Amino acid sequence: MTRLHFFSAHGFPGGYHPPPQSLCVSGLGVFERTYMLKQIIAASLVVSSLCFAETAPDPLPPPSPMPAPSPTTPPMPLPVPNDLPNDVPSVPAPAIAEPARTPATLPTTAPATAPSAQKSSPSTQPSAWKKFPTPGELARLMMAKKTEEQSKIQVAYFNLSQTFREKPSEFSLFGDNAPTLREFIERLELARDDQSIKAVLFYIGSGTGLQMAQAQEVSAALSELRRAGKKTFVYADTYDTASYMLASAATNICLMEGGEVFVPGIGFETMFFKGALDKLGVHADYVQIGEYKGAEEPFTRTEPSTELSGEMNKLVDAYFRQIVDTISLHRGLTNENVKRVIDDAMISAKQAKAAGWVDHLVDSDGLRDLMKSELGDEVNIVHDYGDAASADVDTSNPFAIFQLLNRKPVVSEKPQIAIVYAAGTIVDGRGGDGLFGGSSIGSEDIRRAMRIAGRDEKVKAVVIRIDSPGGSALASEAMWQSVRHVSANKPVIISIGSMAASGGYYLASAGDYVVADPAAIVGSIGVVGGKFVLTDLYEKLGITTTDFKRGQNADLFSSNTRFDDRQKRMIRTWMRNTYDQFTDRIRETRGNKIKNIDDIARGRIFLAADAKELGMVDELGGLATAITHAAGDADMEYGEYDVTVLPPPMTLADYISGRSDDDAAMPFSSPLILTSRSSTPGVSAPHVKLEIKADSLLHSLPRNIRTSLSQQLDLMRILEDRPVALMAPFVMTTK
Repeated sequence: MTRLHFFSAHGFPGGYHPPPQSLCVSGLGVFERTYMLKQIIAASLVVSSLCFAETAPDPLPPPSPMPAPSPTTPPMPLPVPNDLPNDVPSVPAPAIAEPARTPATLPTTAPATAPSAQKSSPSTQPSAWKKFPTPGELARLMMAKKTEEQSKIQVAYFNLSQTFREKPSEFSLFGDNAPTLREFIERLELARDDQSIKAVLFYIGSGTGLQMAQAQEVSAALSELRRAGKKTFVYADTYDTASYMLASAATNICLMEGGEVFVPGIGFETMFFKGALDKLGVHADYVQIGEYKGAEEPFTRTEPSTELSGEMNKLVDAYFRQIVDTISLHRGLTNENVKRVIDDAMISAKQAKAAGWVDHLVDSDGLRDLMKSELGDEVNIVHDYGDAASADVDTSNPFAIFQLLNRKPVVSEKPQIAIVYAAGTIVDGRGGDGLFGGSSIGSEDIRRAMRIAGRDEKVKAVVIRIDSPGGSALASEAMWQSVRHVSANKPVIISIGSMAASGGYYLASAGDYVVADPAAIVGSIGVVGGKFVLTDLYEKLGITTTDFKRGQNADLFSSNTRFDDRQKRMIRTWMRNTYDQFTDRIRETRGNKIKNIDDIARGRIFLAADAKELGMVDELGGLATAITHAAGDADMEYGEYDVTVLPPPMTLADYISGRSDDDAAMPFSSPLILTSRSSTPGVSAPHVKLEIKADSLLHSLPRNIRTSLSQQLDLMRILEDRPVALMAPFVMTTK
């Protein structure tokens, strides 16, 4: 075994500490002193990174004995930079104290004929330090190590121990973001095309939290690696439905011997609040257009209607069929085998191997030996493969923080394809984070991004990535208009992630071409509207109100009275106009692809494959497929363009310098933008933000419940301003 000893600036070997005067730089100018100190610090860091070996008891064969340092060996000077200015005197290297010499006449108590006894007796003296390698020797050692690693089979390693981000963070401290799904797929494509990479290793951790659409995108990338002749290894301690869907495309599925496969199936959950509202004294005065819509049912019913039940069962059947077919195809199993395992819900590792669901029962520590056996030679695992952010930052350098702070975004001279993310509930104005961890996308967010894309001559095409259950009808129309304005001059391609329902599909219909993940939910073309009447709740609380109004409909949004017959007709007419406008927008862009609008409207929902058959979707695929199609429409080949995100994330440097995209807030350039929510010109009013922290009781709620509550609260907020909304009523859950 080898022990590593590290030098530090405060502890040199032999207990030596350089005297203060050895670092004296007085008499030099400010520039020269600064330069000199930088060089000395750099030299000290080089010294601190060198390690020295010391032998210790080990079951392995002992290394060759180190020669003792010669008493006549001159002390090694500290490195002195050779690129100083000519007028700067060099700093003398401190002398290192020589070790104490043993007199030649020193008597010995050990007999000269018993060297073996001396060797066997344990020594309490520290072993000798190895001399510093010269720069040439160090370079040769590093080159030899690199050559040795390159002679092995190269395996790209990817760690899936955290949830993928669908979109980059809006703020990045150092100009980098947490990895997104797109960035991860790009790294897999890089490994696919890299001739030096012979295999890929995936490690799926317990905190991955993959969505079905994300799992299928990664699974498709794994299939591409397999077709390129690369062996793919996927390891997990346990597999759930989404992670196993991902792993099923691999050539080698690995599972811990004590692990399990837990694939119970697929389910949707709709919460009904009418019983709770009745107890509180709250009445939901709601109306909907589209008998299959179902968005008002959580507030007006205690169970789903026949129409909504039919839609939900149709969707669950399609999902279940997709799961069975995918696993059956990738693993070469019969559908009956797959259904039987799903009905068992959880099977042990040995049962999974016997059923053909996994290939190897191995612990994570045995993966290297497994890959050596499968690939036929020693392997070199390339960590953080293709991760430019990790490669650029030297975390061992204490000055790396200053490099990160000074980092500026790389400006590409290539043509660009811009990605605009539309994730979350659609709201009027600006979006943000929700109470239960969800997010919203505002009409102004999309408008700003599309104006930037339209004005930038380097942007040749736009891809809009949608993952939304819908929301505000007015915001959906505003987004649709902004997208059509850009599509008049540049290709606009839609990429649907997990969902483009109701207002989400309203936005999707604005694109020139629609690509959807196979697991995406599409449709729910219908309208819902209304308000909550709190009269009985006020009475229970002892609250009384008095209305003073002018105008026959001044109490239209009042929480004290229900809609009268005239107002209900007015609301229904309003909603019918919104519904007709919704379907007209779809006819305008997809009229030549959708045969009969009634077959897809009235609130119906579809899985992407069925939506493609009906003309709602043009192609099944992920974000990479949409980007490739956008490049083709812009007459660009692979490698001729770069991909950028709009609007770009704000960095610390942007906040310090005051960078803003306010110029894109209006369709014309303006030297000054005044906000409407503040009495002070040019100063934005503060926004109240509620969030659930990790230690909150609400955070302990199941994810599907938090998501459902978040959507319903968003719907209530939207209906406060306008009693018409485009919203899907369900949340999908997988295990």
